[in-house]
Amino acid sequence: MKVVVVHRGARDNYQVARGLHDGGMLEALVTDLYWPAEQSWAGAFERIAPARVSGALRARYAETLPASSVVSCRTSGLSSLAISKVKSLPFDWQRDSMRWCDRQLGTHAGKLATARDAALLSYSYYGHSAFSSYSGKHPRILFQLHPHPARVRTILRRERMEHPECASSLDKEWELALPEEDFTRLAQEAQMAEHWLVASSFTKETLVETGIPGERIGVIPYGIDLQGFVPRKGKRNNAKLQLLFVGTIGQRKGIKYLIEAMEALPKDAVELTVCGRAVDDLALFKQSKAAIRIFPSISAQGLREMYQSSDIFVFPSLAEGFAQVLLEAMASGLAIISTTRTAARDLVRQGKEGLVIEPGDAAGLAGAIEHFLQRPDDVEAMGQAARRRAEYFTWDRFRTNVAEAVGQILQQEQPAGAGRYV
Repeated sequence: MKVVVVHRGARDNYQVARGLHDGGMLEALVTDLYWPAEQSWAGAFERIAPARVSGALRARYAETLPASSVVSCRTSGLSSLAISKVKSLPFDWQRDSMRWCDRQLGTHAGKLATARDAALLSYSYYGHSAFSSYSGKHPRILFQLHPHPARVRTILRRERMEHPECASSLDKEWELALPEEDFTRLAQEAQMAEHWLVASSFTKETLVETGIPGERIGVIPYGIDLQGFVPRKGKRNNAKLQLLFVGTIGQRKGIKYLIEAMEALPKDAVELTVCGRAVDDLALFKQSKAAIRIFPSISAQGLREMYQSSDIFVFPSLAEGFAQVLLEAMASGLAIISTTRTAARDLVRQGKEGLVIEPGDAAGLAGAIEHFLQRPDDVEAMGQAARRRAEYFTWDRFRTNVAEAVGQILQQEQPAGAGRYV
C-alpha cells in the first residue's frame, strides 16, 4: 500500500513526501506548483532565465523527488501565486481566496487517493476537504502543522483581551481571522483522521486535549541544514549581550513581553535585534526606549550572519507548532530562551542548551536574560551545547522517522505513531 500526500508550496522542502518516496511508500504528492527540473526543457529554460526567476523555480523542486511522483494542481497554484503578489488586495479577499485554493488541493488529493486505492496523508489546512473527498478503505493520516486551532484561539482571544493594543497583529492570525464556518472545518480536521503526526510535544498536547488518543500521535521534530547554519569562528566578544529574535513581528510571538523584558534590563548591558516580517505598525517599539534594532526585511545570507554575530536567541512565542528558527539558531551556536508552547521542550534541555520558560511572562523572560548577564560563561558553553544538540536533528533523521511512523500505520503492526521519534 502507498500514500497520497497533500500540501501547498515547498513545505519543509518536501521532506515528508521525500521520506515516503525513499521508503517506497509514496503514491503521489498533490501540490500546487512543482518545477520538473530533471526534464531537459526545464534545464534549458533555467539557463536563459534571470537568476531570480530560476531560483524561485528551483525552490519548487527537490532532487530526490522526481516530477513523475508529483501531481500539480495548476489552477490552485497559479491562483495562490497571483494572490500573494497582489499586496493591495483586502485582507478578507486574500484569506478567502487562499482557503479556496486549499480546498481545491484537498479535494483533488482525496479523490486521487480513492482512485488509486492509496492511503491519504494530509497536512492541516487541507484535511477537511481531503478526508471528505476520500472514500477509500485505507488510513487517513493528518500532519498537524500547528497546535489545535481551538487551543490557539483560546490563547489569542485571552491575549487580545489583556492587550487590546496588540489587536492589529492578533486579528490577522488564522484562528481569529477565519469566518466561523471555515474555522469549524479547520478544527474538525483532527477528528476526521485516524492517525496523527506532529512536530512538537506541545502540538500533541493540544490534540490530546480534544480527545485524540495520545498513543496514536507520533512526535517527529523537524531537521536542520547543518551546512547552511554554522557557528561563527572564534569566541564572542560583544561589548553588550546581543539578543536576537527572528520571526513574524506580532504579538503571537510574544513581542510585547520581549519589549517589556528589555525595558527591565540595563540598557548599557544588553541589545536586541529583531528580524522578520512586520504585521502591525510597530507602535509598540516606537514607545520603547530599550536598545532595540529592527530589520523588517533581511536576506537569507544576512540572516545567517545575524545568527553568527549574536549571543542569545530569544523566542517568547505564545503558540507554535514547532518554530524552525529555534533549530536555525542552535545550529548557529546560540543558546536559546524560549517557551513551553514551542518545540523548545523537545529541543532544549533546561540549563544545557538554554532556558525554557512559561509564555506571557515578561518578568520571567527578563530573569532568563539576566541569567546570562550574571553568568557570561554560559553564553559560550550553552551555545556550543546547542550546536551539538542541533547535529542530532538532521533532515535525514526526520525523513527516516516519517517513513517508519507511516510504515507502522500501513502495516498495522502497532498503534500508529506510538511514542516519540526523536
